[in-house]
Amino acid sequence: MNSLSDTLGAVAVTTIILILVGKFVLMLWSWPTLSARMWPWLRMQKWWPVPAERIAEMLLHDQLTPVQYRQLCDSGYLDLCSAMHPGRTYRIPRGPGQVLVIEHERVSERLCVQPASGGLPEADVVLMHKLLIEADEEGYLHTANHFPRSIWH
Repeated sequence: MNSLSDTLGAVAVTTIILILVGKFVLMLWSWPTLSARMWPWLRMQKWWPVPAERIAEMLLHDQLTPVQYRQLCDSGYLDLCSAMHPGRTYRIPRGPGQVLVIEHERVSERLCVQPASGGLPEADVVLMHKLLIEADEEGYLHTANHFPRSIWH
């Protein structure tokens, strides 16, 4: 009977430890800075199971400067300076979220522009924002839904 209770105790302790380790790993994985660094690297591997994500990540890597790509991987966003408005920067998030408009080091508004079809790799969405802003900033601003600072809660 003693060995059975020892075995059950060891199984219970092992189960609790595995649950705690699993929760810790999930917490780290959902941490934006860590996931922004890990996901791009993983997606560029030949064994990555979703070819569209791998191709999108490689295209994004090729279209950004090394400094831009490093910033995107390190911080989870890409800062893009405005050609039309001096002192304005567009902060494009890697994952879901709105593009922040930063003027003189302060967020002045948020912009929402989404592709018509869902399910695009996030690398394609980042590249979409970058190319649209660079090619036709005025058209991008005309298309975007604007959320000024005054309506944030």
